Amino acid sequence: MKDRDNSFDFDQVIDRTKSNSAKWDKKVLEKGFGDPDLLPLWVADMDFKAPQPIIEKLVQTAEYGIYGYSILPPSFFESVLSWFKRRYGWDIDKKWLSQTPGVIPALDVAVNAFCNSGDKVIVQNPVYYPFYPVIENNGCRILLNPLKFSNNHYTMDFKDLEKKVKDPRAKMIILCNPHNPVGRVWTKEELKQLGEICIKNEILIVS
Repeated sequence: MKDRDNSFDFDQVIDRTKSNSAKWDKKVLEKGFGDPDLLPLWVADMDFKAPQPIIEKLVQTAEYGIYGYSILPPSFFESVLSWFKRRYGWDIDKKWLSQTPGVIPALDVAVNAFCNSGDKVIVQNPVYYPFYPVIENNGCRILLNPLKFSNNHYTMDFKDLEKKVKDPRAKMIILCNPHNPVGRVWTKEELKQLGEICIKNEILIVS
């Protein structure tokens, strides 16, 4: 096998202002924020060039010339199983896996599947804004468990959460980890406490 240069140039700057980028297009910035010259830190959109092996594979696939429906090969599931095993020492079953076209569609399916109209779904605000319409578009109601902010640090408000899970219509909590937008990666202790509260009160965690 030919040796591949796996080095990556993190200093390369690529001008995306004329690429119809929702992040960098000056008309979008001016319309949305009133200033076309802002540095757009508002969206999770990578500015580094994709790794060369990914580019090569996409080009190879495009050159095949037929873009019909496809199935997921066994290697797709094998890579997921391997990742969980390497990262967490967790042997998961392939039967547990199901693919969706994105995070928000997956959340939409989860709320629709496990909640009924009028049920309440807990979110820990401030949080990624698409969580809200996902809940409301399925006829459910938002139940806020606001994060606490002290000494430039956000933490979960477990005392408030204990109250919110007692609501008889509360059925689910959407957990954001790492948290967007506050940037917290919840600790093992925080996640354990959250899990214990939810298990005790039969609240489904969707993460």
